[in-house]
Amino acid sequence: MGRGKSLTEQEYWWIIGFYDGGVSLHEIARKTGRSRTCVRKAIKEERGPQSDSGSEGSRAGQRPALTEREVRQLVRAAAAGDKFAAELKTDLEIEASVRTVQRLLQRVDHLVYTKMDRTLPLIAAHKAARMSWAEEHILNPGKLACFCYYFELTMLTGCYFV
Repeated sequence: MGRGKSLTEQEYWWIIGFYDGGVSLHEIARKTGRSRTCVRKAIKEERGPQSDSGSEGSRAGQRPALTEREVRQLVRAAAAGDKFAAELKTDLEIEASVRTVQRLLQRVDHLVYTKMDRTLPLIAAHKAARMSWAEEHILNPGKLACFCYYFELTMLTGCYFV
């Protein structure tokens, strides 16, 4: 294909002026009577490489579930170490799923995952009581079996024996 005549100095600066004024490449090409490629090359020569679309912040693909601000808030709150992912999600009112929050925190290299111990601490008396109950019912299984039979009977018939 043949090439058209080169841009004049006046056309070149018109294109740069239109572009600096926020006019899209398509509109500049229409107003100057030149191709979009010619307009893009003139702008690239003057200002450096740019995209063909008018919007500068757009990117392809699915939008991230968390904004950069939410990520910073999450990491800052998680660094305290006293809450788990579901609590962080509700406290910060984040729309993303709990799994997304967990995945994000997993990727932060200065945070170390530890499983939280959510049980109440057992003292020696609790442990002794549990062991004695287990020994009693292992040595005398009839008592527990009788209770299970009684429970099933009351649930099935609706009758309660006193």
